[in-house]
Amino acid sequence: MAAHVKSGGAVSRRLVSLKTVLQFAVICSSVFSLTYVDGASLPSGACYWRQGSLINHIPTGPTEDLQHCRFVVRDPGFLDLLGLSPKIVEFVKTDAHEGAVWYPDQNELYFSSNRIALANGGSRADLKKVNLKTGGVTVLSAAPTDVPNGMVLDNNGDLLVCQQGSKTQGGFIQRVNLKTGKKSVVADNWFGVPFNSPNDAVVRSDGSIWFTDPSYGSVQGFRSAPKVNNQVYRISPSGVVDAIADGFTQPNGLAFSHDEKRLYVTDTGFALGQGSFDVTRPHSITVFDIGADGLLSNRRLFASVGVYDGSSVGLGIPDGIKVDTMERVYVATVDGVQVFAQSGKPLGLIRQSGVANMGFAGKGLDTMYMLNGTGISYVKLKMKASGLKYASMS
Repeated sequence: MAAHVKSGGAVSRRLVSLKTVLQFAVICSSVFSLTYVDGASLPSGACYWRQGSLINHIPTGPTEDLQHCRFVVRDPGFLDLLGLSPKIVEFVKTDAHEGAVWYPDQNELYFSSNRIALANGGSRADLKKVNLKTGGVTVLSAAPTDVPNGMVLDNNGDLLVCQQGSKTQGGFIQRVNLKTGKKSVVADNWFGVPFNSPNDAVVRSDGSIWFTDPSYGSVQGFRSAPKVNNQVYRISPSGVVDAIADGFTQPNGLAFSHDEKRLYVTDTGFALGQGSFDVTRPHSITVFDIGADGLLSNRRLFASVGVYDGSSVGLGIPDGIKVDTMERVYVATVDGVQVFAQSGKPLGLIRQSGVANMGFAGKGLDTMYMLNGTGISYVKLKMKASGLKYASMS
């Protein structure tokens, strides 16, 4: 009898053990079948991200095959942005690198091409626009030595273009009247020192223009050696240029928070140019507080950018940056557009290879257009872009 009881106890323990295993399996199944915590399935094309282990040979990244995962979820808050049926649409194939500025008067998106090497050793790039209704692309006339990069609409609807300069001419901020085509120089120096290679710009509600000035023109061989550190500048409404921040390796994209109390600046120092990289240099986003006098303080790290999907080894290249009215931050990088909460918490990835910049368009400012060098794609989101004063008035 004692032996029989012992056997029955062993069976009971085995049943309990089996029950525990099955419960664990159900939990794992719930996680890896991509079921959200409230029981609702993720949208089609979305999957979760997981922390893996190099030692245990568990990949870090999406929990599903990349072919079936265009939206990688790190935090449930990302689902509020995606909505029920997000979809990335390949809009037009064209050489599209920087800009993505919506001009609502004509429903056109302005952008710049990749740099084009010239036979004389110089470089140029095209300023282009695409009609968002027809998909027709137009190349705009420009000086043969122009190398436009980032751009933004000012509060009056003029296009401000970061011209990177050449061996014979320094970089400058150019204004283009989109109604007349007239061009003018807004600023081309700081205390008589020429800019390096103006990269990206934003406009504050007071009309001041803020822009980054890295040395990529020199690094890439089409601009003379820098005569000043790589800085961030502000041009006052009266045209006076002041340096407002330094200490970056290669300051790149910049954006104001929705309430204009913070400034975000990306640093792509990790990318040396010509396809080479230095892992000891920044691949990060810095945030500053903006005082009532317009001066910056309380510099701190907002995020160090990695790669979600394993498309490159570990380190991201945070380039263009935008903010929405809910203070979420959008960053263009090698695996697509990464989205962060105001706190810096990663929310998720809109996966599109090699995005350099993005912009928002449409009546609700809720359609994000992404530029990745070979084309323009878009996705409609549950949000409204911030910092687009002229477009908001349309």
